[in-house]
Amino acid sequence: MNHSARRINSLAKQLGARRYLEVGVSAGATFRDVEIAERTGVDPNFLFDTNTLANEFTRLVRSTSDEFFVTEPLFPPYDVIFIDGLHKFEQVVRDLSNALIRTHRHSVIILDDTIAGDVYSAIPDQEAALRYRRAAGIGSSAWNGDVFKTVFYIHDFWPSLNYRTIGGSPQTLVWRGNGMRRPPLFDDLERISRLTYFDLQENYGVLQLATEEEAIALCAAEVNIL
Repeated sequence: MNHSARRINSLAKQLGARRYLEVGVSAGATFRDVEIAERTGVDPNFLFDTNTLANEFTRLVRSTSDEFFVTEPLFPPYDVIFIDGLHKFEQVVRDLSNALIRTHRHSVIILDDTIAGDVYSAIPDQEAALRYRRAAGIGSSAWNGDVFKTVFYIHDFWPSLNYRTIGGSPQTLVWRGNGMRRPPLFDDLERISRLTYFDLQENYGVLQLATEEEAIALCAAEVNIL
C-alpha cells in the first residue's frame, strides 16, 4: 500500500467515509487499495484493464476531469476526493472548484504533489522539466509541476478552508474550517499564477507543514466537530 492509500484510509476510517472520488487514477496504485465502500475513478488513459475492478460499487470513468465534472451530479456528495490529475495550477484549481461543490462540510480533499522538490520539478510542462534536467546533467525524473501554487491560492482566496501540507511524499489535506483568521499574502490571482520555485522557498510557511499523523489528526478533529 502506498502513502496515498494509507493516508486516505486513515482519514476515511476516522470520518466514516462512504463515497470516494479519485481524479487521475493512472495504473491504479492508490485506487486499488482505498478501503471506502463506493469508489469512482477518473482518468483519460487508464493503464490497466478497468473491467478487473469495476463492479456495482466501483466506477471507472475514461474521461478528462473537465469532461467528467460536466455531467457528474452534485448529489450525493463525496466524502473524500483525491486530486492527482494533470499537475498544472490552472487544472488543479478547476478540479478543486469542482470538488468543493460535490462535497459536504465533513468532506476532505487531498491534493497531490503540493511541494516542488527543486527548480526543475516546479516547471509546469513535464517534458520541458525533464529536458532541462538532462541538459543540466541531472538523471532524476522527479516532477511535481506547479501544484504548489494551489496552496497559495487556497491561503489567499479561501479563508473558509483549512489545510495542512505533509512533506516527504508531499500532499495537502483540505477541509472546511471553523472561523479561519488568515490575511492574504499576495491577494492577486495572477501574481500567484506566476510564482516560481524560489517564491515558494521564500514563503514556505504558507504550506503549513505538518507530519502525516499531525495533519490527519487535526483534519479529523476539526471536521468531526463542524
